[in-house]
Amino acid sequence: MTAESPVRETLNFAVRHAFPIVAETVEALVRASHPGALATDPGKASLVIATLADLDGLDLAEGTRIAVLIDHADRRPVQEARARGAVAAIPLDLPADHLRAALASVLSSRSWWPVVTAVDPEGDLSSSRKLDALSGQQFKVLDLMSRGRLNKQIAYDLGISEGTVKSHVSSILRKLGVERRTQAIATFITAHEASARMPVRSVPDGAATHLSRATHAAR
Repeated sequence: MTAESPVRETLNFAVRHAFPIVAETVEALVRASHPGALATDPGKASLVIATLADLDGLDLAEGTRIAVLIDHADRRPVQEARARGAVAAIPLDLPADHLRAALASVLSSRSWWPVVTAVDPEGDLSSSRKLDALSGQQFKVLDLMSRGRLNKQIAYDLGISEGTVKSHVSSILRKLGVERRTQAIATFITAHEASARMPVRSVPDGAATHLSRATHAAR
């Protein structure tokens, strides 16, 4: 005789965002991560995923868990989300895999907080934000560069031509705003060292595929 599988509790959730495509995408990701989840009115939901602006107009039941949708992992909205008693602040510019992981944490009754990025005195984006501009393949190339791999070795590791690697390297330098490989590697290492000092991380270890690409993946 086999033991009966535990019945998974039905999740009633609500998503609110000014742009319907964003709300629909997040709903699709929730359903993909938690089959059987039911979208409902915020007042009846046990989990509400919404922007800070949308939360102001919602009448939520006591004990409702709140995950806040923010544009970027900037300090002010993250602090405000914490002040509102939220269990998570989810940047919509996260790579798709990390967005799904963030939602999965929330759906598993855990909290999730991103690395807070900042703008330096000269107005340049932080190293972490610059890395977000790279494509998945470019991120892999830069990762291998930081490990001391040469173009020929990177081409072998990734199964692409050496010419393609050179093209990726040129794009990496341009997107990071640097001129030399050593500068690109320094940016990569700085971003990871900064993230290692943070108690909660959302630093990518893979492709930088953002929310706009998550819609298709969730369906």
